[in-house]
Amino acid sequence: MPKTPLQRSTSSRAEFRTYSKSNSNPRSNVARKISGTGIVPLALLVDAFREKRTVNPYVQEDVDNARREPLKVWVEAVLGLPPERFSEWVRHIKENEWYKDEIIQGNLINFSNASLQAERYTPFANMVNRIFQLGKDELPRAESYPLEDIVVVRNDPHFLKLIPEHQGLGAYRIPDLLAVRASKIAQMERAKSKYFEWSDVLTFFEMKLLNRDFFDNFQAWRRSRGLPKLDRRTLLPKARSKKKTEANTRMTLQARPLTKVIKHSAEKGFYYNLDSESDDADGIDVDEPHDEDYNDPGSPKPVRDNQESMKSDAKLQAGGYALETVSCSYGTRLFTTGIVIEDDKMSLWYYDAAGIIRTKATISLLRNFEEFAAILVGFACCTPSQWGSLPPNIIKPPQLGSYPESFPPRNLSGYTFPITLPKSKEEVLATLQKPVFTQYSLVGRRTFLYVIKTNSRKLKKPMVAKFSYQVTSRMREQDIIKVARDAGVGHLPEVHMWADHWKMSEGVRAIFHARSGVDKDFEDRVFRCIVYTQYFPLRDLFSKSCELIPTMVYQMLDCLYDLRYKAKILHRDISANNVMWEKQGDEVVFKLIDFDYATYVDDEGRPASTIASSKHRTGTLPFMAYALLKDMADRHKATYEPVIHMLCHDVESLYYLSGYSMTTMPNVEDSVKRAIYRETVSSWEDGTLNNIAGMKGDFLKQHTIMNLSLPPQSLSLRPWLLRFRRVLKAAEDKLEAHQYSGSSEPFDFETMGGALSRDAIVSALKGEENIIFRDALREKVVVPPEASGSGASNVKTVEGTTNEGKAEAKKSAPAKRAPAKKASKKDTEGKKTATAKIVTPKKMASQVKDIASKAKLAAASEVVTTQGSMRRGPTTRSMTKKSLAAG
Repeated sequence: MPKTPLQRSTSSRAEFRTYSKSNSNPRSNVARKISGTGIVPLALLVDAFREKRTVNPYVQEDVDNARREPLKVWVEAVLGLPPERFSEWVRHIKENEWYKDEIIQGNLINFSNASLQAERYTPFANMVNRIFQLGKDELPRAESYPLEDIVVVRNDPHFLKLIPEHQGLGAYRIPDLLAVRASKIAQMERAKSKYFEWSDVLTFFEMKLLNRDFFDNFQAWRRSRGLPKLDRRTLLPKARSKKKTEANTRMTLQARPLTKVIKHSAEKGFYYNLDSESDDADGIDVDEPHDEDYNDPGSPKPVRDNQESMKSDAKLQAGGYALETVSCSYGTRLFTTGIVIEDDKMSLWYYDAAGIIRTKATISLLRNFEEFAAILVGFACCTPSQWGSLPPNIIKPPQLGSYPESFPPRNLSGYTFPITLPKSKEEVLATLQKPVFTQYSLVGRRTFLYVIKTNSRKLKKPMVAKFSYQVTSRMREQDIIKVARDAGVGHLPEVHMWADHWKMSEGVRAIFHARSGVDKDFEDRVFRCIVYTQYFPLRDLFSKSCELIPTMVYQMLDCLYDLRYKAKILHRDISANNVMWEKQGDEVVFKLIDFDYATYVDDEGRPASTIASSKHRTGTLPFMAYALLKDMADRHKATYEPVIHMLCHDVESLYYLSGYSMTTMPNVEDSVKRAIYRETVSSWEDGTLNNIAGMKGDFLKQHTIMNLSLPPQSLSLRPWLLRFRRVLKAAEDKLEAHQYSGSSEPFDFETMGGALSRDAIVSALKGEENIIFRDALREKVVVPPEASGSGASNVKTVEGTTNEGKAEAKKSAPAKRAPAKKASKKDTEGKKTATAKIVTPKKMASQVKDIASKAKLAAASEVVTTQGSMRRGPTTRSMTKKSLAAG
């Protein structure tokens, strides 16, 4: 690894220039190509890097609302270090004057003398690893570490690897320092890799240099400790009287050789360092010494940046690291920790599904050196459970991967857990196979899914286990699905088994609650497992053909409206991960899953319970309705009135899901084009809530859809999406007309006065009229009617242009269609779910593409007739079967 780090500037522009010149980012080629066009905005260029200065707005909210705890309470709860032992360690460190150790003192000098932030990383890491060694050698009950090869390494300027399941949600982030295992370093050296994975991280460190006169503070501290003043140019003690110098420079400890692990890693270019901040109370004096007489006229002037915003930025960056750690580790962590250091002041952070807990104040590396060192040794003494592992007595590691040798694991493949069949009460042993999904979330449900195998002879279908941290006050998902199924609702998942395990209040938080009481805003969560039949993600289906996106919408409308009017249930979380599919015979059937946010409603569509079932937001950010986003963004305003989540908002989420699927799911080999197609929807999950709401509002405008860059697979669906937008616009107009009229007549807010009834939506989406519009280059094109699908209307001709409509359409020609093959009653009755053992998702998607569309694209200047074979999608309850006649 390079020994000379890139300096990460506090300026966003400077930081962008640094990364754009580096080849370490895998998207740098994309950025160069895009920037070469001269027409793509800088925002898109930065998004191509995904090295974001901003983080998910939910993380910003959670960091701002973090619970604050005294230092000793935090250390006891998270690190398992009782106050008595902590005080004993502090006393030993003070009596033996660790701060005078030759290695610690030398690295303290280099750390304090650094004029650039990156120059602090190496000396700080060396100092921390020296403290680890001294702790193991001297401190009682710290003779051996559970993870004996723990080291702190410099990570900057290398990003950490993302997992493919996030499909662009995650960001390439660069923590300054990491605590990892030396065995992982050796493995990376053998593989000649420079990049850690987030699952390798034990804890992370974010450092900020705010005070460029910090060396003056260091000089004052040395004097308070009886050490001689240093010459700033030579960093050697200034000459004094012989007697005084001997008295002040006598070292009580001599440097011992570093351990083999540390020496080996240092030779290979790994830099050790650690960051943190402090706490107040606990009898710890956190005031920092300063002596104006020690000011050096040659010292650089303090930076004039807004320090409050800088501090906030450090904490937000740490929150972004925590988000990536729990999201990219496939459910292996119950919680994670982080350390923020600003100048020399350390704060400790704990992140779990119920929220964030940080230390109240900060402790200083200089003023509180002994407490600082004791805390670091406390981290080194952590067991896997104190690093956030799932309880091994419930989710058991494989025999060859027992803890602590195999900790931290990359995922939970091979782990086992017991679960009981609900009817026979037979206990089944389930073994986790490959992970299929992990939610991009820090606080909340943090859902993750694995394919499983069981030892039961009764369970034949391929299955997945869904794990999540559910609010205990909510009705269980399996119970909601049963009520909906009994009411005759279709397109629901098949549930086989379920089990509730530990609660968040029973672990680390139990100590916080015992010491400081229960926070009034705390919502307890339970770790819940539900076993479903295995279905397949939308991306597998829409990667090659988007023709079935209308079919998906029609089927989901059936499901949502039947949920509401037959079972009085509102789903409230329509998203790309919560709509899946399977094949039943030759037909694709879509399934609505994940009823974690579902609620019962009254006759007016309002939540039946007056008690909030989840205080921590509902819905998935990129797919939430505009009004709900504005509701969250405006809660601080004096004129705020809460918006109730209703059926119309789930319909709007289907609109965003359609646009998201059309732009992000088709396979696009060219990385530049892929970034351009995803430009609009990528802004739906990054930035402030107001900014996201603004972008969603723009997506409701006609000119946005007209100028939306679409890949070839979904280009023909633009007019269908325009009709969908027009449906929502008509609903908005109807609401405004009612509000302005001052009428006392009842108004159906669920369907916006009938504009969003199921029949009105389906009728509008199946409209046969052609929509004439102009594309991004303002050239007139002929827009095709909708693609065929479940319940699709008769279509005579389908015309389009290649090169995203840049050439003007000159003519249209009718295209004959083969009559749809009508399935016999024998073929449609009693269909059983096809399983993955027979047909794989890729094979299914390939078959669907062949059936749904045989479109051929011509040269850019040509207009072609696109002929697709007719399909009869799965028939839903509210739709009449239609066979498409030949053209």
